[in-house]
Amino acid sequence: MPLFPSKPYMKPLFFKSVFVGMFFFLTISCSDDDPVDDNNAELTCFDGILNGDEITVDCGGPCPGFCPLESIGILEGISVNPVQLDPSIEYRLTGPYLIRDKAALSIPAGTVIKAEPGVGAYIAVAQGGSFSVFGQPDNPVVITSGAENPAPGDWGGIIICGKAPIDTGEVGRSDIIDVFYGGSELEDSSGSINYLRIEYAGAFAENQQNFDGIALYGVGSFTNVTNVQTYESLGNGIRFIGGNADAERLVVTNSGGNGIAVTNDWSGNGDSWYLSGSSKSGIRITSDNIVENPNPIVADTIQNISIVGPVTEGGFNYSEEGGKYVLTNVHTTDMSLGINVEGSVASNRIDMGNLQIDSIQFDSPSTDFVPTNYTGTNPGFYQENMATGAGNGVLKPDWADGWTRGLE
Repeated sequence: MPLFPSKPYMKPLFFKSVFVGMFFFLTISCSDDDPVDDNNAELTCFDGILNGDEITVDCGGPCPGFCPLESIGILEGISVNPVQLDPSIEYRLTGPYLIRDKAALSIPAGTVIKAEPGVGAYIAVAQGGSFSVFGQPDNPVVITSGAENPAPGDWGGIIICGKAPIDTGEVGRSDIIDVFYGGSELEDSSGSINYLRIEYAGAFAENQQNFDGIALYGVGSFTNVTNVQTYESLGNGIRFIGGNADAERLVVTNSGGNGIAVTNDWSGNGDSWYLSGSSKSGIRITSDNIVENPNPIVADTIQNISIVGPVTEGGFNYSEEGGKYVLTNVHTTDMSLGINVEGSVASNRIDMGNLQIDSIQFDSPSTDFVPTNYTGTNPGFYQENMATGAGNGVLKPDWADGWTRGLE
């Protein structure tokens, strides 16, 4: 399938633009190298790039005569300028869509984007790019599968790259697609997300690793992440890779991996997470790197959490290098293993006090339930108590009404 919608005229020039567009897409990364000078960008209706006032690639704005009906609402290729979607149009994500440095994608309430399965579709935001979702409690933005019978893994997911620190204190490279993330800008912004539902994501990447429903790589504190649901993802629902963006009112429903994965010392704070139907763990905290002195290393707080089982790898999984976290008001249900501590390194970090869990409730556990497999020198790292979790214990929280799906 071509990278951009085909046109029935000027074929030689169009195919040249496709080649150029594909070349740049394959070689671009989430770094600041070779920034685009928007003032000198040549606006053209045949370059396979979303320019100026175009609504979609080579369509709209100065190119009103070059919009075949089948191209209306197509999202694919490289965006180098601000783009505002129209909620009256049902958009189709027909391949990789990259939002470059200084570009922005703004999505108003009620917008629906359907990703074509089997074409490698995903949305990626480069460092310096912006992804903003302006959903409403009764009118969310929905990014879903365009298949007649949708299934987990029909398309990739959303990748957002920021400039905030990760545990190495350096710039990292994504493990899903070949892009860069991280840096030193604690107050970096990659946009604002509010009332977004992501469905049927988690396809396999070229390295045979699943995409996450949404992954935030080194995203900074000036990025707003609230009211986000992933539904039926084949991989993790949500993943934080370093950075320090806070995240509030998150819902993960039926994920093939972990509900939420926290890696490389994410240094934000979390509040009100409702996680159900995760195949592995509700929350997994780990690190891809062996870092002797992680930077930054701060005690981050995640509070008001509901984890609804069953799960196969523990309601809460702390493994490898882990990180420094305080969890409070955690409600779990239908668990066979409450807190899974994997490996001697993770156990040693608990010995040092790097993990503290206050007020955790193990409600309606299985008959062979074990609170934790930790056997180190700090058995008081967790305290059992009654907990309301995300608001209503095992039940759907009130704040999830109107914009989520698949919750009882």
